[in-house]
Amino acid sequence: MKTIIFSITTLLAGLLSFAKNQNESVNTNAIYKTTIIQTSFSTSEIIKGYITIKNALVKSDSKTTTQTAENLEVVLNSMNVSQLTATQKTAWDKIVAAAIKQTKAIASNNGKLDKQRKAFQQLSNTIYELVTTFGTTQKLYQDFCPMYEGGSIWLSETKDIKNPYYGAQMLTCGKLKETIE
Repeated sequence: MKTIIFSITTLLAGLLSFAKNQNESVNTNAIYKTTIIQTSFSTSEIIKGYITIKNALVKSDSKTTTQTAENLEVVLNSMNVSQLTATQKTAWDKIVAAAIKQTKAIASNNGKLDKQRKAFQQLSNTIYELVTTFGTTQKLYQDFCPMYEGGSIWLSETKDIKNPYYGAQMLTCGKLKETIE
């Protein structure tokens, strides 16, 4: 009888130990996966903010342009770049410094669409550099307006030309220059 009780006790202890190890293994994997998700680098929020600014300028909505530029500045300042290599970090620092300067210029010129559009032209070049350096998960279209400041680009989420430099005055002025995938 003692042998049976000893065997059952040993079996139960072994099962409990196995279950505990399985549970710890699952928890370790869950923590690892969560950490990867939290630290992954993506340009999608930056692009989303940029597109929102572009769409506000298409509508000649200076107030929304100001607000979205302020929001984009917050996103730029809060990006987790810990996974970037030293070379990527150097490129990131250059791009983000320019983008922050440009978003500040857009935000500080509420009610002055001409100045917001000039800063947006510079921001468009910076965001294009960001996308060509770090990539994107979203299909984008680089459009070109030959009339604004001797020729200017912008990025769009659609193939349709909606010119942010002239708004309703020349809404469809421009052409598709490049598709970025």
